[in-house]
Amino acid sequence: MNAKRVVTGGIAAGVAIIIVDFLASWLFLMERYRLLQQGGVYYQKPRLPFFPVWLLLMLGMGLGLAWLYAAVRPRLGPGPRTAALLGLVVGLMIYTPANVMTFAWTHEGGFVALVRLAAGLVGSVGGALVAGALYQEGAAAAPGSPA
Repeated sequence: MNAKRVVTGGIAAGVAIIIVDFLASWLFLMERYRLLQQGGVYYQKPRLPFFPVWLLLMLGMGLGLAWLYAAVRPRLGPGPRTAALLGLVVGLMIYTPANVMTFAWTHEGGFVALVRLAAGLVGSVGGALVAGALYQEGAAAAPGSPA
C-alpha cells in the first residue's frame, strides 16, 4: 500500500466531500436551517466548535475512503468502478441509518434528511473517485531490501 498516495488521495477526497456537502447545504438547506433554528428545532449556536470539527471529520472520511480503496483495489481491481462501488457502499452505511432515524424521530422534516442522504452519497462516491484517481501502488521493493 502506498501511504503517500493514500494521504494525498485522502485529503483530496475529503476536500471533494466538503465541497459537495457545502453546496448541498448552501443551495438547498440554508433557508430551511434558518427556519428550524427560529422554530427551536436547532440551536442558534452549536455546542462545540462545529466548523473546525466538521472539516476534520470530512477530511478523516476522505482518508478512510482512500485507505479502503487501496485495501480493496487488489481484490476488486483498480479503477473508477471499484472506487464508485466503494463510495456507494460506504455512503449508504454512513448516511442511510442517521437520516432514516432523523426522518422518523425529529421535527426536522423529510426534505432535510433526503438532501443530506443524497449529498452524502454523492460526496462519498465523488470522494472515492478522487481518491481512486490519485492512488497508485508504489514500486515493488527489490528482493532482499526492507519493505
